[in-house]
Amino acid sequence: MPNKTKQVGVRLTDEEANFLSRYKAENAATPSEKLRAIIDEARQRHLGTEDYPGSLKLMQDLIDPTVRIIKNSEHEHRLHSELVTRLNDWVPECMAYLIASNGRDTNLDAKQLHEIEAAVAERVIVLMTSVLQLAVTRTAPLYNKNALADAVEPVLELARVIESVQKNRTQGGSNGRNNG
Repeated sequence: MPNKTKQVGVRLTDEEANFLSRYKAENAATPSEKLRAIIDEARQRHLGTEDYPGSLKLMQDLIDPTVRIIKNSEHEHRLHSELVTRLNDWVPECMAYLIASNGRDTNLDAKQLHEIEAAVAERVIVLMTSVLQLAVTRTAPLYNKNALADAVEPVLELARVIESVQKNRTQGGSNGRNNG
């Protein structure tokens, strides 16, 4: 048996009515169908923040229109950027983790904060490694073949400084902090 429906009267501004008339939703043509689609989308967004799979779907749905435009444009121009693809994959996953990391908690304790930080650090390192892999060769699949090769030098310089600081720490030297 289908769900019973209730009639609801709604007053809309001209701007809201114009938006509703232009709004595109799957299988929604009438204002009533569009409003139900908007409510369903809001419900999914609300429920999607409660767990990782829901948050991941929410984040993927959020960036999907932009990713589709990029992919279609890449196809049209016979271009591909692995950098853009890797970022498109990483952003929703990282955001989904952050959104779902607290579950329903509204007050996180120190242990939870440490766990979130460790997981975010792990994800950032995965992204950094993935991006730096593209800088190994000038034939990496990028729109601009020199984009990463030219930009990687400051990162390498920073890596050398980090390596030096870590060596000093392990040899009982400086704590690596500037206390002056």
